[in-house]
Amino acid sequence: MKTKIFLILIICSKINCFSQTANNLAKTNKISSSSGVYKQKGSSEKLELTSDGFYTLYNPESNGHFDIQQCTYSSKGKWRQVSNDILEITSENYYNRQEGFKYELKKENKFPRDSLYIEVKLPADFLYYRKDVVKFTIYFNHNVSKSITTEKSIISLYKDKHLFAKPNEINHIDFSINADVSGTTLYKSRIMFKIFEEDINTEKYNYLTIDLPNFDLCFFEFDPYDQELIFIKSQNELMWKGKSWEKLASISK
Repeated sequence: MKTKIFLILIICSKINCFSQTANNLAKTNKISSSSGVYKQKGSSEKLELTSDGFYTLYNPESNGHFDIQQCTYSSKGKWRQVSNDILEITSENYYNRQEGFKYELKKENKFPRDSLYIEVKLPADFLYYRKDVVKFTIYFNHNVSKSITTEKSIISLYKDKHLFAKPNEINHIDFSINADVSGTTLYKSRIMFKIFEEDINTEKYNYLTIDLPNFDLCFFEFDPYDQELIFIKSQNELMWKGKSWEKLASISK
């Protein structure tokens, strides 16, 4: 009797093993059949799905008239097939802050003491191509009435209007960068970039320099996706963002 039970357990174990192997092979076959490079119909934009589960969304080629595109891709990360007709993509660093958010804050004391001065430094390529489509928003002490929004990179503010006026008072400063999307379709995903919140002794330091060395054009135009779904219309065609993406016969960027 014990021998029979032992044999049954072995057989069940093998069946389970075969079942898991079959499932793994099925998943692998799904990825293999869906992997490849897809080109958006009517555009040179391409989506590459690699067989090891990574994706890259390549930017359209420049038309040669006004070349502002310095970034090869607009998004990259991981993809997986969640059903027979649905793919899912999640971009890298979606849940973690990217390099572009890193800042250096220099605190100094200069110029008239009745004012607070804030200088924002951005990379040269961003200033050349996109400076006109961002504004800086600063909140003081969580008070909306004390906030300002401006496109100036050097800001001068009267302390008695925006800050706590007591000597050595610590002021809470919340700094973010906002994309002005009015009149443009360039920015599809991100509008606000919250850079930092800091408690600063504005009596001791009245000149703040915010340096964002990695807030470049490619970071600004990166498209983040969180479990974005893509419909598999056929073996050689995807439907995404209301557009048809046709599979290329060979990988060519």
